[in-house]
Amino acid sequence: MRAFIRRRRTQKEKTSGFRLSRFVVVLLLSIVPWQPVRAAADGSLAAEQGVTAFRAGDYQAALRSFLDALGEGLDTPDLHYNLGATYYRLQRYPEAEREFQALTPDPKWAALARYNLGLTAQRAGRPQQAMEYFEQTHRTTADPNLRALAATAFERLRGAPPSPQASAVISLASGYDSNATLSPDAATVGVSHQGDRFVEALAAATHLLAGSTERGWVAHGSLVLRKYADLHQFDVAGSRAGLSHERYWGRVQTSAGAYFDTAYIGGDRLEQGTSLDAQASSRLDAGGELRGRYQFRHVAGGGGFEYLDGRQQRLSAEAGFTLAGALLRAGYQFELNHRRDLQQGSEFLSASPTRHALFASVALRNVAGWQADARGEYRVSRYRDPDLIDAGLPLGILEVTRRDRRYGFGLRADRRLSAPWHLFMDYSYYRNESNLDTYDYSRQQLMAGIEASL
Repeated sequence: MRAFIRRRRTQKEKTSGFRLSRFVVVLLLSIVPWQPVRAAADGSLAAEQGVTAFRAGDYQAALRSFLDALGEGLDTPDLHYNLGATYYRLQRYPEAEREFQALTPDPKWAALARYNLGLTAQRAGRPQQAMEYFEQTHRTTADPNLRALAATAFERLRGAPPSPQASAVISLASGYDSNATLSPDAATVGVSHQGDRFVEALAAATHLLAGSTERGWVAHGSLVLRKYADLHQFDVAGSRAGLSHERYWGRVQTSAGAYFDTAYIGGDRLEQGTSLDAQASSRLDAGGELRGRYQFRHVAGGGGFEYLDGRQQRLSAEAGFTLAGALLRAGYQFELNHRRDLQQGSEFLSASPTRHALFASVALRNVAGWQADARGEYRVSRYRDPDLIDAGLPLGILEVTRRDRRYGFGLRADRRLSAPWHLFMDYSYYRNESNLDTYDYSRQQLMAGIEASL
């Protein structure tokens, strides 16, 4: 797929030869994917080196050079096109789509960008979406050669073989946790106030059971294991399995599914949950995206954790967009809990918070050869019923409605190794502040590992 326009010539040659060069590129698509566009005359040396590396088949080196050029201030349609083609060669289809989407508002590049979006969608296993891009190209381009190629691609897709039906991710990491907890939701369940080293393994897989990637039933499964060096009572094991119906509606993707999950702590069951999950996302021009999600979960606590029995609902919305080569996301989540809560003699502790959270993230594609991600969150919680606390004489039973606020941030860096592996490092910090001092805590985690996408 990666068609690219030949070496840039003089302005006169560029004007007269553009259609011919694009036609040659288009014809080559059925045999050899794209070649990169020659950097502009005033482009950086890094961009020129990227073109050379691409033509030599060294796509990792080409990507580094193109990202260096972007970091040095070169921000042209040619460069974004080259980045899209390089990402495609490296099978990094979301990044390729982002680059081509950024070109669609430009009338000079829109048709070619949509054609390449169609090729990317086809390779990513979304034939219906690819056909829509090819149809848009055929309808809007003034170039007869590109129109003919779009028509041919559209017709070929009708008889295309099915897309790959399964995918998986595995990872292995080790790290340090400054405050081992009984659950990721430490504010509700509790913390140890003890630090320890750990190793963690994760595996997740999806499989298309029926239909197609455009409209079909998908099975999901995942497993996570964490083992501490000394605090074995906090060793974690969790699993999740479910079935969802996925569908693409042009620019809109929807998913509705049911899932079953179980979590164990130190070998004992913490909780089991059954959930319904509905999601929708819509692609915008210039690489933007809107997402919405609703989750309903019924929880059954394990022995000693019966107070977690009950229901949980979450509603979230977020927006994503690109800015100066970075991918930015921001969103809001509302959470409502109705749990059994904990009654111990004359004391009562609520485990049913109502929460409001704001979150944001930014992803940078090249920071000294790494992809870097930063994320932040601020969350406020108010618990449904007042806690009843026995303060002893002379105060007696105190009635206090618990209110918490939690803030945190995280940093992650990824570096590609030989396919399909990459190296990652992740750091996070969270602090919870409550009007009841016993629920104040902070937690830091640092981990590093390897991950493979299969």
